[in-house]
Amino acid sequence: MTVTFYFARHGETLFNVRSLVQGWCDAPLTSAGIYDAYKLGQGLAKVNFVGACVSDAGRAQDTLSIALEARENERVRLQSGLPIPSDQVKADALDELFGWGIADEEDRTLAIEEFLRSRGCLRPHSLVADSDRTPPADERWLALSEGWEPAMDELEWVDYPAYALATHRFGPRLAAPLPVRTDTRLREWCFGDLEGEPALRMRNRLFDLFGDDLPRQDQNRRLDEIADYLAKRDSTRRAENFAAIAGRIGSFLEDCGRSVERRGGGNVLVVSHALLIRSVVFLYARDRVGDSPKIKNGSVTEVVWNDGVIAVGPIGVAPSELF
Repeated sequence: MTVTFYFARHGETLFNVRSLVQGWCDAPLTSAGIYDAYKLGQGLAKVNFVGACVSDAGRAQDTLSIALEARENERVRLQSGLPIPSDQVKADALDELFGWGIADEEDRTLAIEEFLRSRGCLRPHSLVADSDRTPPADERWLALSEGWEPAMDELEWVDYPAYALATHRFGPRLAAPLPVRTDTRLREWCFGDLEGEPALRMRNRLFDLFGDDLPRQDQNRRLDEIADYLAKRDSTRRAENFAAIAGRIGSFLEDCGRSVERRGGGNVLVVSHALLIRSVVFLYARDRVGDSPKIKNGSVTEVVWNDGVIAVGPIGVAPSELF
């Protein structure tokens, strides 16, 4: 039976905005990052999932919790035949115009936050884009699910914690709950002594390796060299070499693929990180590493598992481009 993994990158974080290296260290989602997560869930509303897996990093956990709530909100909206809310239309328009360099960043942020507050993702007066505290993005989900890592075979029958709260809100219109699994194998690369440091330090270290500032597309073709060099230079001895990274990716896909296959196959949502997802492409579709030079926040990469044979579909695209 076929198992299709939808690998999604977490929403934008404070470290992303400040250009700080972020691997096993963590940073809160910005308001734009919460919006990334909400749009991710909305874009996946028409997909039937048999389960979801998520990195243990807070930014990934927050992204999944928001995406699942947004997905249910959107499914109810579609079932009810309701129009897209006007505050979201405004936020979407300003976000698109900002991407074109037309809209003001402050106007975009205010529109996004107004929309998110109306959906319960932001509490009044709670978040601004440079907040230093973890956003209260549906903490009621995370408080119950954080740190749970059962045997993979338990995936089919453990409900995700927000189901009771969601059914209270939506009643019988809500679809069956999704089981969720936290899996440490989905963590980002560990960067050792570069964790939390300015991205310039990473750039300088890669210059030491290559003797040049390689464009991202060329770096994507040499991920194994990069990981091995970073591990070699790491003074903390925590950074992973590429064999370790590949090992946990392969282990996750095999374990989860076999488990879901035994239950008839289906779709699995996976919330992880940019370089982890890029490594999946490097391992299983190396000739396509240039398809999408950057794995954007909230983007989706499709990975199909069929009895141990792995194929990569669209890479780093918006959910709306998949369906």
